[in-house]
Amino acid sequence: MIELVNLRKQFGAKEVTKGVNLVIPDGKTTCIIGRSGEGKSVLLKQMIGLIPPTSGKILVNGVDVTQVSEKQFQYHFKQFGYVFQFAALLDSLNVFENIAITLLENARMQHADVLKIVKQKLALVNLSEETLYKYPSELSGGMKKRVGLARTLVSNPNIILYDEPTTGLDPITSRVIHELIRDMQVKLGLTSVIVTHDVEMFEFADYVALLHDGTIKYYGEAKTIWESDNPYIYQFIRGLIEGPIQAEIPHIRDKF
Repeated sequence: MIELVNLRKQFGAKEVTKGVNLVIPDGKTTCIIGRSGEGKSVLLKQMIGLIPPTSGKILVNGVDVTQVSEKQFQYHFKQFGYVFQFAALLDSLNVFENIAITLLENARMQHADVLKIVKQKLALVNLSEETLYKYPSELSGGMKKRVGLARTLVSNPNIILYDEPTTGLDPITSRVIHELIRDMQVKLGLTSVIVTHDVEMFEFADYVALLHDGTIKYYGEAKTIWESDNPYIYQFIRGLIEGPIQAEIPHIRDKF
């Protein structure tokens, strides 16, 4: 389980997260949604330690990782996997090298053992061995996303953080990625946290949290979100025109 307690992040005079409180259940998929520029990716990077918070706590299985030693932090860091928005593959390396990059740095591992692990991870993300020696320029957008996920799975994380996993993909490929994320969570018992604008992800998630103006304005089960009378949710998922959040949902509905 991950618990964020009064988490704040300030860049100069700008405060991005303003006291985020959120519990992310173990073994479930939680989506974090919100308008562009609300700080969703910053929140994700604070969870994994890429950006230190200004104040507050990040509890991972009850341990505040903002207060531990460097050695302890490295231990907790290994529990996490991070899937970048555009896969972040290295263009000069083929698929095998991109996935195996951390394994290849381990001089004690035999090439045959590394290859076996890479093939296993490729199979998990539904890619054939024919892709092993292709370069990123030879892959479709959806294939790049899956290679990025396979690379993350190499370290056998317990928690995977996804930053906009379907950005730039067509609706059909986006659905394939959504199904893959759900399958990984079910098969491997992973805890998944997904920053997304794609409301179709609600079909595959367990919980949804909405970040607005630096705090969590909504948290609930994904299966009930379309019936929610929370004004922030109502505005976001129906794509209403930007402006002040309406105080009363019936008043918003009267406009349509």
